[in-house]
Amino acid sequence: MTNTEYCYPTLSQLIDFVRDFTGSRRASITAQTYLEEDLGITGDDGAELLEEVAQRFGIVLHTDEDGYRTTFSLGENEYLFHSEGFDPLCIGRLIGWLRNKPRPIIRDLTVGALHDALVAAHRKSSGSTTSSTEY
Repeated sequence: MTNTEYCYPTLSQLIDFVRDFTGSRRASITAQTYLEEDLGITGDDGAELLEEVAQRFGIVLHTDEDGYRTTFSLGENEYLFHSEGFDPLCIGRLIGWLRNKPRPIIRDLTVGALHDALVAAHRKSSGSTTSSTEY
């Protein structure tokens, strides 16, 4: 099935995909469910989720030029997930502070915001301007 043959992913389809990806037994995953805070998706797992969502729904979310910045309107020093690194003594934070590097800003993504990004990316790739978001 090509991108042009594939219709907009519904929120329900995305929720089912996220539930399968995480193996979550959580009773309710809604548009307001946070991927990191509520479902524990972080670091490499978050990147893998975004890659698999894009592949499953035939949509490009990532570019070589700017990664996910354009798709999710990320600003300078903004990221979607925390890193998975273990730093119990906060050595990394100390080194960043000594180098005067700002702390990264994490914008925890909701399932609804991910769905909106999928729909927008699908519209962009198909040249469609009509709204057919299904909840």
